Amino acid sequence: MSEKYSSEFKAKVALEAVSQGRTVIEKIAEKYDLSEDQVIAWTAQLHEDAARIFAAQSAHEEESDAEDVEIATEDDEFAVAVSQGVMSDELNYKKLIFWSSFGTALVIIFVIGLVFFSQYSLFEAQREVSNQTVFSDVNDLYERQEEELNSFGVVDIEEGIYRIPIDSAISKIAVD
Repeated sequence: MSEKYSSEFKAKVALEAVSQGRTVIEKIAEKYDLSEDQVIAWTAQLHEDAARIFAAQSAHEEESDAEDVEIATEDDEFAVAVSQGVMSDELNYKKLIFWSSFGTALVIIFVIGLVFFSQYSLFEAQREVSNQTVFSDVNDLYERQEEELNSFGVVDIEEGIYRIPIDSAISKIAVD
């Protein structure tokens, strides 16, 4: 059978065969006066080409979604940039150097400030500890003197000099 059938006709028969299942292929072949082998071949071709059909359809849809835009400008450089999709990259080196120097100077000033602050804090902490140490030394000296004044002890055993609490000494002097 070497008859020429249109693509639409082939798709119609193949889709009907696919939707009905293999059990009705014989009925479809009789309905359209075709051989069962021809219906099966078209169905197989439909299965093979289905993904390509949808890919072509989605590509066509993407092309139709793209819009052509015209831009009217007097700036030739901008027009070239838009047509190429890029802008030229011209740097303003004066501004770049200024802001880089300014940022670097700010960072250096900040670091120096932190160093001075930490040194000042360390100096203040050492001074506070020093003051507390002098206070504790004076306090210890005062406690030792109080203990000596209020306790019995030996000052010089060879000379026979002894220490008695000041309250006891005052009482003894008052009684004598």
